[in-house]
Amino acid sequence: MGLMVNSVSANTNENSEQEVVVTAEFSNPIGPDFGYVGENSMTATKTDMPISKTPRAVSVVTREQMDDRASVSVADALQYTPSIQANFYGEDNKQDWFVIRGFNQANNGLYQDGTRLDSAGFYTYQADTFGLERVEILRGPASVLYGQNPPGGVINLISKRPQHSESFGFVSVEYGSNDRKQLSLDLGGEITDDVAWRLVALGRQNGTDVDNIEAERIYLAPSVSVNFSDNTNLTVLASYQKDDSDPYLQFLPMEGSLTEHENGFISDDVAIGNPDYEKFERTQAALGYEFSHKFNESVQFAQSVRYSQLDIDLKQMYAIGYAHDLGQTDPTEANILRGLTSEKGKSKSFSADNRLIYNFNTGELEHTLLSGIDYRWLDIKGQSFGDRVLIADGNTGSIFFNPYDPSYTDNVVLLNPTTGLLVTDADRETTTSERHQLGGYLQDQMIFNDALAVTLGVRFDDTKSTYENKSTNKKQVVSNQEWTKSAGVAYIFENGLTPYINYAEHFQPVLKLDKNDNSAKPERGNQFEVGLKYLPASFDGSFNAALFQINKKNMATTDAAGDLLQIGEVENTGIELEAVANITSGLSLVANATFMDTEIIKDINSANVGNRPAQVANTLGSVWANYRFFGSSLEGLAIGVGGRYVGETYAGNIETTKVPDFALMDATVSYTINNMKIQVAAKNLMDKEYVSTCASANCYYGNRRNVIASLSYAW
Repeated sequence: MGLMVNSVSANTNENSEQEVVVTAEFSNPIGPDFGYVGENSMTATKTDMPISKTPRAVSVVTREQMDDRASVSVADALQYTPSIQANFYGEDNKQDWFVIRGFNQANNGLYQDGTRLDSAGFYTYQADTFGLERVEILRGPASVLYGQNPPGGVINLISKRPQHSESFGFVSVEYGSNDRKQLSLDLGGEITDDVAWRLVALGRQNGTDVDNIEAERIYLAPSVSVNFSDNTNLTVLASYQKDDSDPYLQFLPMEGSLTEHENGFISDDVAIGNPDYEKFERTQAALGYEFSHKFNESVQFAQSVRYSQLDIDLKQMYAIGYAHDLGQTDPTEANILRGLTSEKGKSKSFSADNRLIYNFNTGELEHTLLSGIDYRWLDIKGQSFGDRVLIADGNTGSIFFNPYDPSYTDNVVLLNPTTGLLVTDADRETTTSERHQLGGYLQDQMIFNDALAVTLGVRFDDTKSTYENKSTNKKQVVSNQEWTKSAGVAYIFENGLTPYINYAEHFQPVLKLDKNDNSAKPERGNQFEVGLKYLPASFDGSFNAALFQINKKNMATTDAAGDLLQIGEVENTGIELEAVANITSGLSLVANATFMDTEIIKDINSANVGNRPAQVANTLGSVWANYRFFGSSLEGLAIGVGGRYVGETYAGNIETTKVPDFALMDATVSYTINNMKIQVAAKNLMDKEYVSTCASANCYYGNRRNVIASLSYAW
């Protein structure tokens, strides 16, 4: 599949750039894309259906968007996408954080090349954006095609892959804030007319806003694509990533970060932990393939398979609270007590998705019938401390740490907070987790008279989750069998307008047992959505509006006796607006706004009913514009400017502690001559100090100004 570019109103004068309008007539659903607009996506339907004909809210972050904004993580790449709170803890090197349409997607809802990046707890994959061609976002429940999944939606990362074209190459060096240094390269070409290869690689070292917190990353992603015939293709994708770093996040006490303490505010460059003791080491590797075979013009088979493995070793300290609030005598009232999170182990996962696509007509009705069977397996073996561990200075015996005047011991010891006895690695508990999902699905996309599009889907899943603590001999097995369904209708008018409506369901297993040792019911939910899409004829753009209501039930909680109750319910209603356009060959634009009403409908604590869930912003907005100069003395110069707004949130469901809203500005300037490009990109250009979120008693500072300068050469 190729990209055809149509110059609609090109003036014969080369300098008349303002009169040149560029539109992409066809775009590949896995990239590469032309400019900012991705027109096709396989995430919403698992077929090559134009987004404009899909009765769902779908966004695409293209490679050009990521390059123009110098996106350093997946969460960073999604900062300008509607209904997404990305990086709401600030930059985290352990995982990317997302809230989509008011629902937390942590450890769930993240896919790569259509297969799940299965994660749990600290065993979380983190993809490097340099290895991605695009990021696709399907908002709202998606269990009909993907099985167990949170109701917020699906984020699908599309890997760079071989191109059956002339040889190409890209090399870049970067230097930035906090002594960031990076060397990256992207090479590809054809071995024969039918065999193509690609190699993506980088090495990076960087510090952070926090003193003495450093990180290193090595990333390699080789791939090869073979066309056995015009109808048969196999693409093999491999990746290896090693992170050797300190954990970024600082778990600060609320008083001294969100609110002022009598000793003032804790500086945002203070490490709450001990950088010489803490560590976060992760090695992740994956090997997979995509196979497709076209039997004839009507029938096609496709298969996606991936095996992944993850090893982690984590030690991270966090603030428990102020010593005097925890019953300790502290005349200064400045000292805190610290705990330790520690996890070491291995995660292995496998996924396979088999799809058969049948195109046929019944009268004037065109059908794209998709049938599929997928299987997922996740196995985790790890060691951690089952109870809270207290940090102490082995030289002085003190359990105090003063974040207003920090000093760090060279002899960290761990204590049991109840007995005061030393805790060692021998006190770790060994746990295992295993999850299986087998699902079958059927979807029919029907189009009548090139105008009326109807999509119907149904799925059955059989899931089993096992958790066992080898040290305490406790075991839980949760099994669920669930049906989910979806339906959508869109009407494509000739003037570019497409109104649509859809209904979709989700389920997510709850890994708990009730007091009778029966499996908990899975969380269930549904979405009703109406929307309007517009594709202008005069330039390459996409304008979308959606009104949605999502309900999630069976949320787990416990009663006073500690027994499982599933009475929790949340309902999120909102409207989102999105515009993405290549307005001229020089001007590109992304703009969006989201307004939500998120509400707790049922809760064991009646005081929470009617409140907004913790950490959810009801108002989000962003705009980014990039202009490239052509046909003048400024040719080669490009300037990009953007702004992001995140509304106020609450630290808990009780709505007593409010985290203020904030607005940030980003900017990029670049100059390209021949094949060489120099770029300087800044995030939080005005260096705003702010608290990004709070959860219970801990708060987290947002990222300060970050500047990255790069020099690249492409051929």
